[in-house]
Amino acid sequence: MTQTLKQSSIVSYLDYFIANTKFRSISGGRIGLSVRAVANYTNFRIVFKDFENYFSGSLCFNELNKSNVDAFKHWLLIERAYSDNHAGRLMGTLKTICVDAKKNEIEVNPYINYVSGFAQARQDKLINILTFSDLERIERVNLPSERLENTRKWIIIGFWLGQRVSDLLAISKLNIRSAPNGGVYVDIIQKKTRTAVTVGVINPLVVKIITHHFPRRIGDRCFNRYMKEVLELAAINEEVKGYQYNPESKRKEIGLFPKFQVISSHDLRRSFATNFFGKIETPILMNMTGHSRESTFLSYIGRNNNRDAYADIFMNGVLKIQESRSLNEGYAKAVAM
Repeated sequence: MTQTLKQSSIVSYLDYFIANTKFRSISGGRIGLSVRAVANYTNFRIVFKDFENYFSGSLCFNELNKSNVDAFKHWLLIERAYSDNHAGRLMGTLKTICVDAKKNEIEVNPYINYVSGFAQARQDKLINILTFSDLERIERVNLPSERLENTRKWIIIGFWLGQRVSDLLAISKLNIRSAPNGGVYVDIIQKKTRTAVTVGVINPLVVKIITHHFPRRIGDRCFNRYMKEVLELAAINEEVKGYQYNPESKRKEIGLFPKFQVISSHDLRRSFATNFFGKIETPILMNMTGHSRESTFLSYIGRNNNRDAYADIFMNGVLKIQESRSLNEGYAKAVAM
């Protein structure tokens, strides 16, 4: 770290940071940030440079006082009209860069200790999923092309695997093992977290597709686009509240839209988690999806802490106590006779 760099602006430090991402140590004893992580930091540099241009001047780390940090947050949310989630991630990235700069003995304004990322309130999230009824329509609909038939296979597999689209579309026959109960095991190392998961598949149609009619590879963007075509043909068109991109404002805006328009490939993962929640034990579902904390998993599917489940356990306990008391009372009466 040169003295010149220690006195440089935030954007200059970002150039240094991004140029050295392949040498950075990360959890698990590995080295080098993922392509996705590098892209996120590169995007942050572009955004922060635009912010500086808007305010006509570059910033150094020691200038990140409350006034300038609040100005950046206001600019993200008001001027750029970013969603709470996106703006919150960018604020979190600013904190990460500042922490890294401090490790390199660069003077950082103490106010950065009060900066953190944020996200949309759970109750404000709009979550749309495919239901089992939707899946039946998708399975039955006549499709006009091999391209859409191939897409349907990936939709059905994705519905039952609960993986991110990047992991789903990377699956090959090498990931498949036979299970003793007639199903199959699908072994996956998730790209985002490097978590190893094994999903059990017992649904006959999915097993047949995986073992005898495995779909050909498809890019995630094409899959997302083709998926909407399949859903439209399957009449997945009930009106739901969701976000749609407005080309005039160049932002996603909330409104009522046909369901096929707002469902994306990522919602297959959420559909899996939501449809089986309450039917399969939560720790097992988390093992399938790769979530490490129950609170994160519940937030992902838009649920509060599993209060109903705890209430059910309590009521079942009360019923057992009542049954036990009834048996004891009956026994006592029989003895007294």
